[in-house]
Amino acid sequence: MKRRVRDWKIEDLHKSRAEISFPEYQRQDRLWPVEKKRLLIDSVLIDIDIPKLYFNRLKTGEYEVVDGQQRLWAIWEFLDNEYSFVSDGRSRTFSELTTEQQQTIRGYTLQVTEFAEADDDYLRELFLRLQLGLLLVTGEKLHAATGAMKDFVFDDLAKHQFVVGVKIPNRRYAKETLCAQIAINSFNRAKNNQFIRTRYEDLISFFNEYENPKGASLDLFRKQTKAILAVLDGLWECFRERTGELANRSFILSVYLVFEELRTSLRSRPEREKFVEFVFALWARLREEISAGFDRKNRELYVFETMLSSAPGERYQIERRHQKLLEYYEHFLKTARVKGDR
Repeated sequence: MKRRVRDWKIEDLHKSRAEISFPEYQRQDRLWPVEKKRLLIDSVLIDIDIPKLYFNRLKTGEYEVVDGQQRLWAIWEFLDNEYSFVSDGRSRTFSELTTEQQQTIRGYTLQVTEFAEADDDYLRELFLRLQLGLLLVTGEKLHAATGAMKDFVFDDLAKHQFVVGVKIPNRRYAKETLCAQIAINSFNRAKNNQFIRTRYEDLISFFNEYENPKGASLDLFRKQTKAILAVLDGLWECFRERTGELANRSFILSVYLVFEELRTSLRSRPEREKFVEFVFALWARLREEISAGFDRKNRELYVFETMLSSAPGERYQIERRHQKLLEYYEHFLKTARVKGDR
């Protein structure tokens, strides 16, 4: 592997766009808000130094961007007149700037570290260490992983109708993070009969464990991935168009885990309708109690809400939420009321 530092003018980066690509492990493109893009353009115009970019040169002579995607898109979009910049009190696109300003932008030099045919594992590790602007969240780090479990979570679970339907942002792999949390707990419960913490280090270790499963691990992988998809099928059959009302990742994870445990007893339509009724009755009351502030009336829901908001990915909180949901559901079946309500 060879490495060199090279200066690229913005004009050359714009002309070479067709030869510049972004590898699969990169975060989603165009994450920056327009205010941040405008700040970058302002930095260019007043000649403030911008952190260097990292490219990997392929055998074809083309480039993959290891770090700098958001900066490149901000520059390209501005030169393509896709957003405006406030200049002299007026909002102007690139083509509306003065000739001098346009030349300043085109001629601005960015420093780029170029690798030649670097090893993919090296580049993935480099990518995780080079976040100079927007810090990576768990989903983006997981996206840089490889293997069977990563593919199952990102390609199968995240594209399931139920997951697509829940009201969790599509940005920054938030839904993929939920899917990873579902998978790790479903697998661990099947294997060890207990839940497990869902921090990044736990999830990446889980991905690595099933990167290339063989023997007994492969048997479990096949069995449990099929079971998880079946549970999601069941949830979709239950919630359908109301899936979009589910909007809290920790709550959805707990609903999944309870449904996974109760699925064999929720076969008839009336039973499933009752479960859906329970979930939304509980969710509605939780939001009401949160809005009430100091005027809360249901201590049970106050306690449960802290389980959702305080260290929600810790094993003990996942276990406590699970037991509470089972307890609440049993109470709802007997009384048609949320536990703690009078």
